[in-house]
This record gives sequence, structure tokens and C-alpha cells, in this order.
Amino acid sequence: MRVGPVGEAACRSTDGVNRRRFLVGGIAGLGCLALPMPSLAATMPMNRTFAIFREGDEIGRHHVRFTPADNGFRARTEIEIEVKVAFFTAFQFRQTADDLWIDGQLRESRASTDDNGDVSETFIRATGNGLAVEGGEANRAIQVPLGTMTDLAFWNVAIVRQQALVDTQKVKLTDLAAKPLGIETVEGPHGPVTADRFTCAATTGRSGDIWFDSDGNWVKGIMSVRGETLAYRLIA
Repeated sequence: MRVGPVGEAACRSTDGVNRRRFLVGGIAGLGCLALPMPSLAATMPMNRTFAIFREGDEIGRHHVRFTPADNGFRARTEIEIEVKVAFFTAFQFRQTADDLWIDGQLRESRASTDDNGDVSETFIRATGNGLAVEGGEANRAIQVPLGTMTDLAFWNVAIVRQQALVDTQKVKLTDLAAKPLGIETVEGPHGPVTADRFTCAATTGRSGDIWFDSDGNWVKGIMSVRGETLAYRLIA
């Protein structure tokens, strides 16, 4: 049994109060979808800490921390997963990433992944109108358009407008489609929260459902990764 990383969360809306509506056409064949107008993460989001559960057992934590930078902010992501079977560790996964976001766009990133002993690093830097992505488990190099996000940027509600993401571990571009599922009430660390639910489907990596509150903050996640269902519960 192998499980892997899930990157999810949200950012504050740029208007700070109201959320507008817009139409998105042709996202990976889904047609026109009525989605909330997301922020482009131009303002610094809130820190997030999630507990990760598999079959009701807590197996890890997902942290995202933000610090100010000129014209933007830095995002530090830390994911730790450990699955134990009968007192021994059956699987471990560790991933960290330090990202620089300027004017709502990813400009550079350095990510490190330890996938049950298989260690790799990925580097991203802005070059002209694009992003140069290098490294990963196969030591590849690709070029993607500026404005593309990685699969660790689920903290940014604007990810529901993306048609493709950079798979940080594999260094490849994977198609993404998002669809709204309506408004629900979910449990947060301080009580019930009203949230917009989206389902996100990717051609590789993880797929599943994510919830954002009225300010665009990530509050819940249920993701399918390598045949496993992982539940994200906001704890701080």
C-alpha cells in the first residue's frame, strides 16, 4: 500500500468581503461552470494546519505557513505521512516546499520529496513569460506558462480556474478540471463553517473534493491518491 501527498488549501479574497461569480468555459471538457471568482493570492493567505486521516486513523499532518515578501509572500508547505501496521512503519512520505508568490503568481519554488526512501528535489524559477521546472524523481526539465500552479497550491482557491498543474514530484504537467458541487456546512476547529465544495479531477496524481469558506480559505478535503482515500481535517 502506497499513499502520497495531497496539497490543498485556500487564500483570502482580494475584496476581503464579497465574492463575485463568473463563468469558466471549457475546463478540460467540462464546459461552462458557475464558479466563485477566486482571488489570485495577491494578499497573504491564512496559515493552515490539517490532520490527515486514512480509514479513520490519523496518519499525518499538512502545514502551510505564509510570510511577507516584496510585492507578495512566501509559502512554506510541509507534509508528513506515516502508515504503521502492527507496530512497524509500512510507509513514510515527507514533502516540503518553499514558494515565492509575487502579484498573485508563483515565481520560484524549491521542493524536496522523500517518497518512502526515494528522495528528489524540484526547482522552479520564472523565465520571461514562463516557468522553468527542473528535477523531480526522473530529473526532468519542462517549461510551463507563467501563472501555472503546482499540485501543492491547493491552498489557493484560484486553483479551480487552472486547466493544468505542475506535478511537483514527477515534474510533468497534468490536466485539471474543477466543478462546483454547491454550498455545505462543515465542521471547523471553532465550530460549523459554511463552505463552497468543488470536485477536482486530474489526469495523474490526486483527485477529490475540496471546500473553501466564504473568504476563500481551505477548510476541508477528501482526496483519492494511489487508490487510497485521505481525509483532511482543519485543526488550526
